Amino acid sequence: MACLRARYAGPPSLWPAPAIDPGITWTEWARVPPVDAPPSSWMAANAGRAELASDIRKPEIVALGQMLFFDGHLSRKGQVSCASCHMPQRAFTDGRPLAVGEDRLMGRRRSPSLLAAPFAPRLFWDGRAGTLKAQVLGPVQDSREMNHDLGSAIARLQGLPPYPAQFLKAFGPAMRDVASASGSASTSGRDAVDSDRLARALAAYVATLRPQTSRFDAFLNGERNALNDTELRGMHLFRTQARCMNCHSGALLTDHQFHNIGLSFYGRRNQDLGRFEITRDPADLGKFRTPSLRNVSQAGPWMHNGLFADLKGLLRMYNAGMGREAAPADPPDPYAPRKSEHIRPLDLSADDIDALLAFMKVL
Repeated sequence: MACLRARYAGPPSLWPAPAIDPGITWTEWARVPPVDAPPSSWMAANAGRAELASDIRKPEIVALGQMLFFDGHLSRKGQVSCASCHMPQRAFTDGRPLAVGEDRLMGRRRSPSLLAAPFAPRLFWDGRAGTLKAQVLGPVQDSREMNHDLGSAIARLQGLPPYPAQFLKAFGPAMRDVASASGSASTSGRDAVDSDRLARALAAYVATLRPQTSRFDAFLNGERNALNDTELRGMHLFRTQARCMNCHSGALLTDHQFHNIGLSFYGRRNQDLGRFEITRDPADLGKFRTPSLRNVSQAGPWMHNGLFADLKGLLRMYNAGMGREAAPADPPDPYAPRKSEHIRPLDLSADDIDALLAFMKVL
């Protein structure tokens, strides 16, 4: 341990190199960018989202988005809110294996954590949304989530105090006809409420979400005694023999990419082909977005289908090389998903797994 501590005593640039497969692009761990980061830093992870970059700097818009996020009125029957599936105390997940929406209808996948959402180039497990603004309205209209058509949701907000006044305060008056020569502005609070502004407010609030700071952050900040011996050993294993850095690098401990780790259940009752269902590209069969591991111990059950209720059990499964996909067929099945070549048995001991678990609980 003295040797290991010496190797991690300096800045990350001097740490032992992680075990990275050929062709993998990775970035070193770093502090999570703060909400008030300079625009260039924020936009580096959100290219082309100037409107959102501007909105998060306006407290009135963020406050409106927060109010909407926790308000059940966005669902048709008023039963659920965004926060019903994305609870702050659970790393913005809900603790359920699968998401549960209005009328207790269950979805196909679990609620993903929102902690990486401000920086992800594509949202949802299958990447079907390219921006936060596109993502936030999806659950409102989904029949198994909030079950509310957008027109009716807007009409409700237009007649529900204090929203007309809050939208007016956040965004200003609406233009009656921006294409007309006069372009006169409406001072009606009702007119200030529309679907674009609803999406902007919700997206601005989600864009301000950050992980809870932890002893891992203290370690990154130079407090080298912030991790005990077991946790430090687990960190070293995470970076080396356990091969986790192939997918979980950078400030959010995610590559924001899509991978097949062998849990598509192809040809079985719970089949879910992930990103392929959006792109119909055979290269995407069984692939799901890499989640952030920030605050991961609070975010269970884990995986897109909530399959693992125990984090240690999940690590054991990775140690075994994860799930098996469909057996080879003759002739070959063109739709059979192929597990990522980066997933392989790890040969970790029971003590190694305990150390990894201790480190992940610190994240």
